[in-house]
Amino acid sequence: MAIDSSSALIPLWLDCDVGHDDALAMILAAHHPNLTLLGVSSVSGNASIERTTANAIRILQVAGVQGIKVYRGAAKPLVKPVYHATNIHGESGIDGTQLLPEPDYDRYFVNGVNAVNAMREAIMSSADPISVVAVGPLTNIALLVSTYPEVIPRIRTLSIMGGAIGLGNTTSAAEFNIFCDPEAAQIVLSAGIEHVALVPLEVTHTVLSTAAIIKRIENEVESPKFAQLISELLHYFGSTYRDVFGAKDGAPLHDPVAVAYLFMPESFSKRKIRVEVDCTIGLSRGRTHCDVWAKTETDTNCWLTTAVDVEKFWDHMIATMNIASRLSPF
Repeated sequence: MAIDSSSALIPLWLDCDVGHDDALAMILAAHHPNLTLLGVSSVSGNASIERTTANAIRILQVAGVQGIKVYRGAAKPLVKPVYHATNIHGESGIDGTQLLPEPDYDRYFVNGVNAVNAMREAIMSSADPISVVAVGPLTNIALLVSTYPEVIPRIRTLSIMGGAIGLGNTTSAAEFNIFCDPEAAQIVLSAGIEHVALVPLEVTHTVLSTAAIIKRIENEVESPKFAQLISELLHYFGSTYRDVFGAKDGAPLHDPVAVAYLFMPESFSKRKIRVEVDCTIGLSRGRTHCDVWAKTETDTNCWLTTAVDVEKFWDHMIATMNIASRLSPF
């Protein structure tokens, strides 16, 4: 598939807790022809902040990304104890392959500059409003809008991978990213950002890394070694989803779908509703209460996505992997 690159470029910042699906979100954000990646911030989530920061650097390296820096963000949630997804992503946060390099901190990491300050600088210095894609716990974003409220009107779109309309994947009520820091998620949804899009489990669970998709990656991505890397990551991700959830058709590719919302919003079904996060102590902690019956239609705060064109997404994702494979040092 040839991607139409005639559209105006969308500047974005990517905030992530780099695990398997975050890695593909980074590739999509860095190399899709309709996007301009300004920076990457790490956050504690899938693994510790040390590991998610290192993983972000490793993915930029292996994907041949030039000129983009990684900024270390929050090491823990605002209130609750740290929680990591080692059962899904392994101890490193991105287990399953030996092909990732050691992180080149000198080239990609900005030491001594906090992620929140870096985001604020990028947003305020941009000639045009920028988009933010958050595919981990929302700790950094909550700190950003609380500490620097002047950024709020300058955020064009905030696309969040998180939440669920129904059942969660970490507890019966909560999706992982929201569960890790529910207070942060509630702060962000209440901040008054003009366009917030929530991409919940009901959408991402339709975008599966099936055996057919992995075979397509192996056949279509030009660099055999780069294709092998992606294949190994997706096979590992699928194996943990099979062990933990009984999934037989591959793992859902959650995070890149939130990136895709920026360049193909017309391919998402969505509706403007009120979403609030349960911050109580108990079984429902971290649940996203989605007002699907529009009981508060005059007080909406979020575009809730309910479906995506899966075939179109995979066309863009694989085409972008191919771009990355040509730039990769492999």
